[in-house]
Amino acid sequence: MESEEYEEWLVESIRLYKDLHDFELQDPTRVVEWIGDKSICVAGYDGTKRNEILQLLIPQKLHAKENPGLCPERDLKVEHGGFIDEPVYSLKHIPQSSLIVTSGPTGCPLRVWQIGPEDRDVIVPLSTLPTDAGNETWTRTATTPSAPPQILHGSQANSIHLTEIQSTKRIYTLGLSGSDALSTLGFLDPYTVFVCCRNGRQCMADVRMPGAACEGSVGKHGLSSAAWCAAVNPSKGAACSTVASLSAEGHVCLTDARNLSAPLKCAKCRVPKPAAPEHFLNVCWAPALSDCISLSGFGGTVQIFDTKQWDCAMKEREALFIHRGHSVMGASEAGSEPIVTAHSWHPWKERTVLSAASDGSLHVWNWSDLPEHDGTQL
Repeated sequence: MESEEYEEWLVESIRLYKDLHDFELQDPTRVVEWIGDKSICVAGYDGTKRNEILQLLIPQKLHAKENPGLCPERDLKVEHGGFIDEPVYSLKHIPQSSLIVTSGPTGCPLRVWQIGPEDRDVIVPLSTLPTDAGNETWTRTATTPSAPPQILHGSQANSIHLTEIQSTKRIYTLGLSGSDALSTLGFLDPYTVFVCCRNGRQCMADVRMPGAACEGSVGKHGLSSAAWCAAVNPSKGAACSTVASLSAEGHVCLTDARNLSAPLKCAKCRVPKPAAPEHFLNVCWAPALSDCISLSGFGGTVQIFDTKQWDCAMKEREALFIHRGHSVMGASEAGSEPIVTAHSWHPWKERTVLSAASDGSLHVWNWSDLPEHDGTQL
C-alpha cells in the first residue's frame, strides 16, 4: 500500500474503531480458542517443522469489564506453551478443565494436552485418541461440559463418535450412513449435537439415543454446488436453535434446527473469489449481538452481517461492517493479500472480534456504533 493511502486509512480508522490492536505471532495460526475470557490458545499449522501451542493472556484493556485506565501491559503475554510435531488444524478446550484436544492432517490422532500441570508454564501431552480419518478430510471436534470429560469427533458422516477422554472408551456412535466429509461438529447443549457435511448435508442428534433426530441439506436446493460449513446459535435453547450455513461461493442460509432443509433467510455475500473450503472457511454467531453473524475465508477480510431484515430471497446483502485490516496492514511472502485463517468473537464484549491471518498477524478490534446498514469497510 502506498504511504499516502495508508495514512488515509489510519485517519479513517479513528472513526471506525473503538479499539484496533495489531499483534504479530511467531507463526500463523488457524485456531483461536478462548480459555475463559482473558486468554486464548493459538497453534502453528506448518507441515515442515515442529509447531508451538501457546496460551496467550490478552492485555487487560481488552478483557476488563470496566475502563481500566492506564494499562502498562499492551502486548500478548505467553502464559503456557508446548510443542507438537504436526500441524494443528483444530484445537478445542474442554470446558471447566485444564485440558485441550488437538487434531491435524489425515492420519494424525487426536492429542490430549494439559495446560500448566503443577503450576508450571508448559502445555504437556497426556494421551492420544484413535480416529477414523477419511482420505479427503481431517478430524473435526467439539466439546461440552461433562463429567468425566468427553470429546465428539469424526471426519466422515459414518465415523462420528463421542469418546471419554480419560478411559479412551467410545461411549456413543452417531451411526449416520455414507462417507460424506465433515466440515462442522458442535454441541447445542450437553446432549444435542449438530453435524454439517461439506456437501451441505446436516443433522441433529441426541447422544442418549441412536440415530439422527432430524436431517436435511442446504445443498440440494441448488443454492450452491460448493462446499459448506455451518454454525449454530443456541441462544433460545437447543429446540429453537438457528443454523447459519456458509458456502465457499458466499451463499448464506439461516435455517431452524428442527427443519434443516427449509431456509428461513438467505443472502449472497460479496466475495472476491470462492474460498478454499478445506482450509479457512468460517462462519460464527455473535454471542452478545442479536442476529449478527461473521464470515471469513475469502481473502483478508472479516465481514459482519445483521440478519434481522433478511428474507428468503437469495440476493446480495450489504455488510454491517467489514474489517480489512489484514489486507491493509500486511502482505504474504509472495506479495499477495493475506488470508484470514480464523476469527472468534469475544465471549461477552458485544463488538469485539479476534482475527488471525496467514501472515502471522493477530488483530483484536472493536468497531464503533456506526449508523445501521452503513456497510462501512476498513
